[in-house]
Amino acid sequence: MESKGKWWDPEKERNKVKNTEIAEIIHAKYDRIRDWRMDTVGYFLIKVNREKQQIEAGFCKSGNKVEKIIIGKTAMEVFNTIIREDLISSLQHAADLGAELQKAEIALQLGLIYVQDDPLDFNKKD
Repeated sequence: MESKGKWWDPEKERNKVKNTEIAEIIHAKYDRIRDWRMDTVGYFLIKVNREKQQIEAGFCKSGNKVEKIIIGKTAMEVFNTIIREDLISSLQHAADLGAELQKAEIALQLGLIYVQDDPLDFNKKD
């Protein structure tokens, strides 16, 4: 599979690699239950607020007790604020949170039902 974009041009890359060089291929895999590790800082409960047209991420340390609420219009605003406020320490958690916030943003934009940790169902409107 080839991708073209601002940073990747397969034609230029082909010219750089000699025929004798082979890039290592790593097959991606992840088991959300087995591979998951709790972030020592805390976790987030994410919701879409349709009335205010915003994403809300409640920061919790334990027991689903929300200590801070990060509010933004886009996933980018929310996760960059979370990073700036030092509310996340794990790269795995940051990646998962970014994906989850992006899902929330898409649900907000398209009027879809959003349930944290569930795939978006493009056939179910809110």
